[in-house]
Amino acid sequence: LRGMAAGCPLHNLIPEWNDLVYRGQWHEAYKRLSRTSAFPEFTARICPAPCEGSCTEGLHLEAVSICAIEYEIIERAFQEGWVKASTRCLPNTGKRVCVVGSGPAGLSAAFYLRRAGHAVTVIERAAEPGGLLMYGIPNMKLDKAILRRRLSLLKEMQIEFLCNTRVPEDVDAEELQREFDAIVLAAGATKARDLNIPGRQFEGIHFAVD
Repeated sequence: LRGMAAGCPLHNLIPEWNDLVYRGQWHEAYKRLSRTSAFPEFTARICPAPCEGSCTEGLHLEAVSICAIEYEIIERAFQEGWVKASTRCLPNTGKRVCVVGSGPAGLSAAFYLRRAGHAVTVIERAAEPGGLLMYGIPNMKLDKAILRRRLSLLKEMQIEFLCNTRVPEDVDAEELQREFDAIVLAAGATKARDLNIPGRQFEGIHFAVD
């Protein structure tokens, strides 16, 4: 804002879980991290880390390596078996919600809607869920095993995934309106944005999603 560094867009409780890690309280650090972040194993790997640019430690020394700490918290949580399909779902509301698109936004919407007690169906045009996470980010940044590990937990929460399904080619939008109480459109941007920069004409340069 007005040239100032911004902190975490997720409002992660960074000072709290940093302090808990410092004290060796890893389980408590994981519980603090998971309060605000549905998928910390993704953000720890691919987030551009505006939090580190906002770290006041950087005024004097180097900023705290917050993404590295987040990575260690969530991976230790998986190793210790602390990460389970969310059991904090509210009682079934009887409402059915359709999420169109299974990228980061769609998966997050599905996660929180299911926890609110709604039945959730996610429609994805590709063969597997994940959107940009699956098809746009290379394995060196986000291995697909990490994504599939989380997808398994979402399925355990009884979130339904319908892949290889396009709207409106395979299922009509009006049909979805009749079948569901609400629809979340999280289809993402399917048109690539080119860059007019020196070297763009070189071979071997590709769009993330072609």
